[in-house]
Amino acid sequence: MNTKEQKGLQSKLGVMRHYADSGYHVYNETNNTGPVDFVAINPETNDVKLVEVKTMSFRSKSAKWKPCTMIHRKLSSVQKELGVELVYYNIDTGQIKCRK
Repeated sequence: MNTKEQKGLQSKLGVMRHYADSGYHVYNETNNTGPVDFVAINPETNDVKLVEVKTMSFRSKSAKWKPCTMIHRKLSSVQKELGVELVYYNIDTGQIKCRK
């Protein structure tokens, strides 16, 4: 497993833990080919979340265009149709940022 894959897995597990700690049942997508990383269901509220996780990354300080700002990713058209929630995870701080 290369460093990029390790960071991705670390981010995914961190976000899954966040949802589990918040009372959600978490169902992992194991093939890594679907439009979501996992599904989270809150059994008390029946809230269902389709979640795509991305590791937070930032532009370098030397970047000419908006240095040190977070790099945002885009959902695919299928993910947009499904209402997938994009969740960013900061490996260094454990911070989670959600975007739909």
